Amino acid sequence: DAEKFIEGVWQLLSDERHVDRNAMGKESDPKMNAEIVGVLLWIRALRSTRLGESKDPDAKVKRAAEMVLATWKTADKTIDEEKGWYDANYKLMMWTPVWHGMTMARKIVGENTALGRDLANTISLDLDPMIKKAQQIVSQHAGEDGTRRGLVVYDALSKMTE
Repeated sequence: DAEKFIEGVWQLLSDERHVDRNAMGKESDPKMNAEIVGVLLWIRALRSTRLGESKDPDAKVKRAAEMVLATWKTADKTIDEEKGWYDANYKLMMWTPVWHGMTMARKIVGENTALGRDLANTISLDLDPMIKKAQQIVSQHAGEDGTRRGLVVYDALSKMTE
């Protein structure tokens, strides 16, 4: 199951034997990257939503959402136009799971809670505009069959989280 796999990876990232000790707790620590923590959030939120009324009895979704927001300041949320559509495609692949995870988490933790409002602000101010811009740029450069990895990920996760 995907959640067990991602939890196992998370444990490996927490083990000093697998992470540079000098990086732990710093920006270069993988656990300090919003895009990595965001995948954990997405998996936890998806599982919570699929298994029952979007509840979070063990607060795993809440903790992952808090971690994403705590690492948000250092996240690279801009699209480098000089790199052309390649950077937009990469960002669409990378941030789509985070976007879906944050959107689902907001409903799970409560839209009117402080955390829910923080997630909503982050989504509307940062993620929505960046995802829409990336999707637009990549769509303009997609082949006739529309197969650019970023669009494929975006479409697949959109269907999965409907």
